[in-house]
Amino acid sequence: MNEPTHPEPQRLAKRLAAQLPCSRRDAEHYIAGGWVRVDGAVVEEPMARVRDGQVVALDPKARLEPLVPVTLVWHKPAGQALPDESPLPDELAARWFVAGARFKGDRSGVRPLKAHGHKLLPVAPLDVLASGLMVFTQNPGVARKITDASSPLEHEWLVEVQDDPELDDGARREAVLQSLGKALFFDGWAVPTARASWQSERRLRLAIKGTLPGQVAHLAERAGLRLASVRRQRLGRIGLDGLPSGQWRYLAAHERF
Repeated sequence: MNEPTHPEPQRLAKRLAAQLPCSRRDAEHYIAGGWVRVDGAVVEEPMARVRDGQVVALDPKARLEPLVPVTLVWHKPAGQALPDESPLPDELAARWFVAGARFKGDRSGVRPLKAHGHKLLPVAPLDVLASGLMVFTQNPGVARKITDASSPLEHEWLVEVQDDPELDDGARREAVLQSLGKALFFDGWAVPTARASWQSERRLRLAIKGTLPGQVAHLAERAGLRLASVRRQRLGRIGLDGLPSGQWRYLAAHERF
């Protein structure tokens, strides 16, 4: 007597396309858009496998629309290393940009999707010891805007320096500002100078257009300062604006760097 055969699981996109009915491409858009549930749970992978007995349902509010590239703003914690490869590996994106770490003040109106963690380009990366504003984008145009050397964006840095009795002297503090504002040359080319000001006894604000990796640390060393911490507060017109360390948000459609 022959054993009963069980049909092989089929791709979710194929099942949804036959069930609606619609084209396989449209089914994939619905699934990647987070509009499809399997046995009550949202599944966003068109290649996921489902069995005949599982219930596949399309959200009544589903809209057939292409996925729009997103840009994420993240408050990188000090000590957090960034991978050397670009784009950001999907598994790291899934770990860093979880729903629980999304800024409660996010007003973008974007529905989070797994697809938003795919092929994120880290733009103007911070070194491991620095903290502050980091940008990840799926939009090559945003990446070009931030890295365009012909029209560099201004980076605002908040620098905490270690205790130094000499900094209690007004003349020494003024000399620090003058040193930070002096011209800097790299490979024979002049690098945009820093506009510096004291914010408190041990905190400096630096504004530099098109900051190069290591430039802030080099300027501080040249001025005879020992750094306690470095935080990027703003990039162009986009700032941290209360974004806590380790949290992230979407860049809203109206925001521009």
